Amino acid sequence: MALSKAANDAKASANETLSQLELEQRLDDLKSEIASITKTLTALGGQKVEDYRASMERLAADAVSASLKAFDSARSEAVSLEETFEEHVRAHPLRSVGIAAGIGFLFALMSRR
Repeated sequence: MALSKAANDAKASANETLSQLELEQRLDDLKSEIASITKTLTALGGQKVEDYRASMERLAADAVSASLKAFDSARSEAVSLEETFEEHVRAHPLRSVGIAAGIGFLFALMSRR
């Protein structure tokens, strides 16, 4: 009976050691899987960041291009209006002075009130 108890204790100790080794091996496996998943997520996140950055750079370049086109268009329209106005004033100087005086008189009346 004493021998049997010692054998059972040794067997239980061996099973416990084996279970502990299995647990340690599983923990190591889990750690390596977590590290692998972390690397994969980091790579995916980095790629997403690069994609978003490239997309934002394209949008910014498009916005700059559209702004420059609108500015050039507005500038050429302003130059055209200025030239037309100058031609009109040179063609009809008295009428232009009369119109300017009338507008000044109206502004004076409106600012008095």
